[in-house]
Amino acid sequence: MTVRWGLAALLAIAAPAAATEPASPIAAAPAPSLAAWHGTWVGEGTAFGRAATATLAIEPAAEGGATALIYQLAIPGTPAIAYGAEAIYRVDGKGRVRGSWTDSTGRTRPIGGRLAVSEWVNFWGSADVEIGRSTYVLEAPDRLLASDSVLQDDGSWRVFATLRFRRKP
Repeated sequence: MTVRWGLAALLAIAAPAAATEPASPIAAAPAPSLAAWHGTWVGEGTAFGRAATATLAIEPAAEGGATALIYQLAIPGTPAIAYGAEAIYRVDGKGRVRGSWTDSTGRTRPIGGRLAVSEWVNFWGSADVEIGRSTYVLEAPDRLLASDSVLQDDGSWRVFATLRFRRKP
């Protein structure tokens, strides 16, 4: 028997056995998702140097695989400030976030970001207007810390809002 025929015979015997081998016990990691952030959140903190309250509604979007966010910010005082926004996000298999944010002033900003286990970071805007960063950290399943900042000319980030949220039951 030649080496070639011996190898072919060995492969013919091994192939059916390999096809019936059980799957590896190591399962593939689940695809990154914003599902842990889904829910209705109520928060308080500071925005633009003043006391503020806010709500976040984060839920699956009508478009399959996307997440919708509705944000309402209220800053009492004189003048009182009411700000709202809606966003749509998509997360790819590597945890990269893409989307757009449209606010109550009529501005729409592109979003690019990343998602980790308990941290979701979005970069928004454009160099010709402003570049911002929003960070959402799940401190516990029912607690969320949100921080918003804007990029300064010197490369540093200036925080303009920090709010602590609790998930509504």
